[in-house]
Amino acid sequence: MKDYELGYTPKNLRLILSENGLAQKEAYELIGKSRGVFSKYLLPADEKNHVSMNHRDWLILINHICQLEKE
Repeated sequence: MKDYELGYTPKNLRLILSENGLAQKEAYELIGKSRGVFSKYLLPADEKNHVSMNHRDWLILINHICQLEKE
């Protein structure tokens, strides 16, 4: 957990996916986004084409991971 930043950041999104064995396809289907939009969430924040993930989608993803951990 020490490598996480506070809240959604592209770095946190990449860490969460890799540490929980969650494929990008599974994540973008879970939050109802296209592959293209989701890939922009993963771009560094200073990248021209970066798009910030909205709070609702971030919470859906976090809640899904919490449920996986309980199983």
